[in-house]
Amino acid sequence: MFKIRSYLLLFSLSALGACSSSPPDKVDQIKTLQIPLVLPGEKPLPSQTTHIATLYHNNKNQINALTFMLKEKYLQDVKPKDIFEKDSDVQRVFASLSKLEEMGSINQQYLKERNEAGLTSLSIALKPIIVG
Repeated sequence: MFKIRSYLLLFSLSALGACSSSPPDKVDQIKTLQIPLVLPGEKPLPSQTTHIATLYHNNKNQINALTFMLKEKYLQDVKPKDIFEKDSDVQRVFASLSKLEEMGSINQQYLKERNEAGLTSLSIALKPIIVG
């Protein structure tokens, strides 16, 4: 009888532990995001140029909004020792900011190449972070 209770207690605790895990925050989502790299295809028609510019500006605005949010939320009261401390939350934020900067550069390259598929892929990759 005692063994049954201990198994029941162990099962209950493990079930509660599994339920209490929270989804990853935006910092981790950004840090682990795979940036879509799409080679440019055919040159777009002149009528598609405005659509490409719109995709670029939407991506740029989303990247800027995420960058501002991370800086505002996580880097306001940072001390110099936090910056150099290994495995600190500040390191995670800087890694995410670096990823956003890389995405911004790729966004600009896609605009320069008029790569609609690349801009669209970037937009799709950003959507879960913006929405969630």
